[in-house]
Order: sequence, then C-alpha cells, then structure tokens
Amino acid sequence: MATAAAFDTHRFIQNLIKSGFTSEQAETLAYEQVDLLNSNLATTQDLDALRLSTSQDFAALRLAQDAKIDTLRLSLEAKLEEQSRAFDAKLAEQSHNLDTLRLSLEAKLEEHRITTAKEIETLRLSQDAKIDALRLSLEAKLEEHRSATSHDLETLRLSLEAKLEEQTRAITENRSATSQEIETLRLSQDAKLQSTKYDIIKWIYPALIAMGGLIVALVKLL
Repeated sequence: MATAAAFDTHRFIQNLIKSGFTSEQAETLAYEQVDLLNSNLATTQDLDALRLSTSQDFAALRLAQDAKIDTLRLSLEAKLEEQSRAFDAKLAEQSHNLDTLRLSLEAKLEEHRITTAKEIETLRLSQDAKIDALRLSLEAKLEEHRSATSHDLETLRLSLEAKLEEQTRAITENRSATSQEIETLRLSQDAKLQSTKYDIIKWIYPALIAMGGLIVALVKLL
C-alpha cells in the first residue's frame, strides 16, 4: 500500500498528456495503474510489460504524429508549389498583357504623331500658299494703283500745261488789253492754279496713305 500511496496520479496524467496521449487516455491509464498498485496484483513482469507496452504506444503515437506531420507538410508544400506556379503563370500572363498594351499604345501614339505632323505640314503649306497669293494680289493692286496714279498725274499735268499754254496764247493775243486786265487775269490764273494744286494734293495724299498702308500690310505678311 505504501507504493500505491506514493504514486502521483496527477503528474502521471500530465506526463502522458505531454507525451501525446489525450486526457481521456491518460486518465484511463492512470486509474488502471492505481488499481494495479492498490490491488497489489502487479508483478515485476507486469510492470515491465506495461512499461514496454507504454513505450511501444509512445513510439507508435510518435510515428503516427510524425507521419501526419510529414503528410501535412508535403500537402502544404504541394499546395504552395501549385499556388506558386499558378501565381507565376498569372504574373507572366499579366506581364504579357501589359507588354501587348504598351506596344499597342506606342503604335497608336506614333500613328497619331505622324498624322498630326502631316496635318500641320498640310496646314503650313496651305497658309504659305494663301500668304503668297495675298502678297501677289496686293503687289498687283499696288502696281495697278501706282500706274493709275502716275497716269492720272501725267494726264492732269498735260491738261494743266495745255490750259496754261492756252491761257498764255490768250494773253499774248490780247496784249492790247489794259494792264489791269492782265494783272487781274494773272491773279485769277494763279488762284485757279493754286486751287488745282491744292485739289491735286488733296487727291494724292490719301492715295499715298493708302499705298503706304498696303506696303506696311505687305511687309507684315512677308
């Protein structure tokens, strides 16, 4: 009975649980061990057999746990490898899609750049042609206006010279007239001449201003 009293059931159960037994299995073994001790039926051979059986159970349990752990490890490694391959495949697919998209965008951008450059060049040529046409038109109008102005001035000059010659002849033919009449006629002619010159200046000045404006516009266009 002294051996049974010295047996620590709680520690025995805890040791069994630490070794891999369940609480139920540990308690059952502990109670059986106490019963054997209390009934004084245990012999050395029984204890050895129990120890051997317990050791074998421990070894079997360890092997079973090791096998489960190995199986779980292999399963996890296989799943991890499978997921890694799937991830690599997905990553490669995404990379390919990105490369395809990048090439497509670059091609569209280059196409748009070429189209824009052509449109700009076409617009530039069109504007150059319009500017050249406008310049030629202005030059032609300016030349036409200059020619017309020169012709009008020459006509006016000839007309004035003719009138002056006519008046001179008239004065010569009428030398017998009094000096007062001659002076009056001369003053009248001078007044008419000044008036004519003033009219000519009034007519030429806007023409010259218009011509200057055309020349400035032409210079700006060029």
